Amino acid sequence: MSAHDHADMDHSTGGNGSAQTLARGCAIAALVAVGLVCALVLRQIHRTLDRTPPNVGAFAHSAATQTADAAAARTSSVGLRNLTVALPWVVPLGTSVADSCQTEDQNPFLGPARWAPINCARSSVLYLAFDGNIRTHLRQLDTVLAEQDWMGSGGFPNTLTEMATWMSQDGGDPSPAASRQGSTDPPGSQPICLSTTYGPASRKHAVPRGRIGVRLRVAVAELPCTPRAETGDIQIGGRLEKAAAHGTVYLAWHPLLTDTVSRSAYTTHRYVVAFSLVDSYAVQSTAPEN
Repeated sequence: MSAHDHADMDHSTGGNGSAQTLARGCAIAALVAVGLVCALVLRQIHRTLDRTPPNVGAFAHSAATQTADAAAARTSSVGLRNLTVALPWVVPLGTSVADSCQTEDQNPFLGPARWAPINCARSSVLYLAFDGNIRTHLRQLDTVLAEQDWMGSGGFPNTLTEMATWMSQDGGDPSPAASRQGSTDPPGSQPICLSTTYGPASRKHAVPRGRIGVRLRVAVAELPCTPRAETGDIQIGGRLEKAAAHGTVYLAWHPLLTDTVSRSAYTTHRYVVAFSLVDSYAVQSTAPEN
């Protein structure tokens, strides 16, 4: 074989080797690309199927949340005590407390879970009973609330007196207890069953749910109504249960069944008022990190 033939053979072998190397490189690159696509698809599937709630407990028991919770407990206690002291004609029936942190899946069906911000709120409900002229006492309630810097949120009607006038509620038929006590209220066509929400007078707008802030719901009722209280728990069919939302953590729970408290009060008093003081004291975003 001549030297020229050897050179042609070496050249041909080198060309095949380069082609094979290029082919292997392309194959490896294709495998890497397919692997990346598969990884992205699997990651998306995992995100879609993952319904695990955020760690509510860790946030609830953090030092910052505990400090805010203690402050909310103090201010709620003082606020409700001030209301009681300013209303010498009421009879205290008890106070319930439900203090919890929770979130909820805002997309509970298809697609990835979208968890609402973790919100910690303390709901304290003060129950009081009273008798006498309902119109007079509604005006007194409105006066006391205004003096303690509570302002009706929303549009008209935003006070108990305005709501009673708007609903044309002049007081229902006297209960047996009220009749025995010589009630001075004229009988009406429907029982008193009022409820309205107040916010701090320093704020122009009501605090949206899920944001830090405080609100006060005031409900006044007589038989057969039960005052609409924001208890922070579940009360259905005469049963008391903690809220069952995913990841809910209760820091305090001293419940009272609103219906039971009211029915008991109605045996000796005509009206029941429930002050529901809800203090949302800590919020943590659950938005996924990019």
